[in-house]
Amino acid sequence: MTTLYGVWRKRWYGLALMWAVCLIGWVFVATIPNTYESRARVYVDWASLIPEKLGYEGTNLLRQVDVVRRTLTSRVNMEKVIRRTELDVGLDSDQELDELIARMTTNISVQSQQADLFTLVYQSDDPSLSNAENANLARRVVDNLIQIFMEENVASDRDDINEAIRFFEDQLAERERQLEQAERRKAEFEEKYLGMLPGEGNISSRLMQARSGLDNVEIELAQARNSLLALQRQIGGTPSTINAPSFVIESASMGASPTQQQISALGRSLSDMYARGWTDQHPDVVSTKAQVRRLEQQAAREAKDPSLRQQAAQANPVYVNLRSMVFERQSAVAALEARRAQLQSAISGMSSRQVQQPGIVAEQSKLNRDYEVLQSQYNQLLKSREEIRLRSDVETKTQQVKFRVVDPPSQPRDPIAPNRPLYLSLVLLVGLGAGAALSFLLSQLHTTYITAAQLEKRFDYTVLGSVTEIVSDNQRAQNRVWLWGFGVLSLGLIVIYLALLLYEIV
Repeated sequence: MTTLYGVWRKRWYGLALMWAVCLIGWVFVATIPNTYESRARVYVDWASLIPEKLGYEGTNLLRQVDVVRRTLTSRVNMEKVIRRTELDVGLDSDQELDELIARMTTNISVQSQQADLFTLVYQSDDPSLSNAENANLARRVVDNLIQIFMEENVASDRDDINEAIRFFEDQLAERERQLEQAERRKAEFEEKYLGMLPGEGNISSRLMQARSGLDNVEIELAQARNSLLALQRQIGGTPSTINAPSFVIESASMGASPTQQQISALGRSLSDMYARGWTDQHPDVVSTKAQVRRLEQQAAREAKDPSLRQQAAQANPVYVNLRSMVFERQSAVAALEARRAQLQSAISGMSSRQVQQPGIVAEQSKLNRDYEVLQSQYNQLLKSREEIRLRSDVETKTQQVKFRVVDPPSQPRDPIAPNRPLYLSLVLLVGLGAGAALSFLLSQLHTTYITAAQLEKRFDYTVLGSVTEIVSDNQRAQNRVWLWGFGVLSLGLIVIYLALLLYEIV
């Protein structure tokens, strides 16, 4: 009670401060310029010229909003808007133009409702303009932004498509060069390690086939050697010549002698030996030549002494046949031995290379992966370029819309800011608080004691008595006047607040 009494005694100071705060605050609120907002909803085809299949679709919604806003608020576009709305009238320097562009850019916002659907918002609060002028300016700015964006979109659409096609062609040329290099590296690698790579004819299967072939050759070689040995044993017991019967000799006297016939037969045998690749050092060739020389000497003696023809011997056909078979078996044995040596050499080489196969296979896998990635990128780029060209043809014929106005710019009627009823109420509350605080502070500086007990407690002295104030009728009348004045002034402040509030609401 004592505190309230002290505040009440200083009420006039608090009321004066409350009036001052409220009047100053309400005047300031009244001078805040109104903000008018215009909105337009537009459709922007965000599917850029680069197809999403290429892997560039990572752009999120916030990124799209930022791109649209930066496109709309570029300096070139803002200068066009300023000229079309005649805001450049009265600008004397580039600095003033920059400040105006910065202020307008701040007042422009882009809101996204869903993919490809955006809301353009502009707020106008120029204190040098009237409310009607600010409202019209907000609508005109949004309308001009849309018009400029549409004009630039139509004009640059073809350039964007051509630029995208050039981009793809450059990328295709680069991928083609890389693909050719990868193909060359792959071909050189496969040629270098032929037979050691996985797949048909790899080193493991070839090694298995070579070993199987070597086993077969060994079997055939053993059989050929056994057959040759049997023929050699048989020919060892067969005479090379036989005595000619008398009728044969008589008939031979009229033509070639048996000795000449043997020489001819041995000559054919020598020709067969040379045809098989045998040299003069081959034992069979040496033996045959010795027989030919011996028979040639015998033929020379028969030519000098015809009587010797009666004792002449002719070549044994069985022996000649056996010799021919021996030659064939020897040729077969030599061929099989050469084949065996070839297979053994191949097996040795493949066995040594098989140790290197894991590293070679890993390198081949890497080359194949690089090649497949480049091939896939090349095919995708090629497909995307054709899609761009097809899209260009379609848009040329159908004039596909990439920017469309869904809701035109709105004409604002009421300001969206400031919220004057709220500000007026806040000013009144601040005034009441300031007045009460001042009254309380003054009451604490000038302490008032209502009773003798309070005075005795404060100074620790005994109060002997107290004097009662006698209020006269004039004083009572004067107090009532002051009380009515305080009430009227307080009520007047409330009435002013209500009048201002009603004015703003209505």
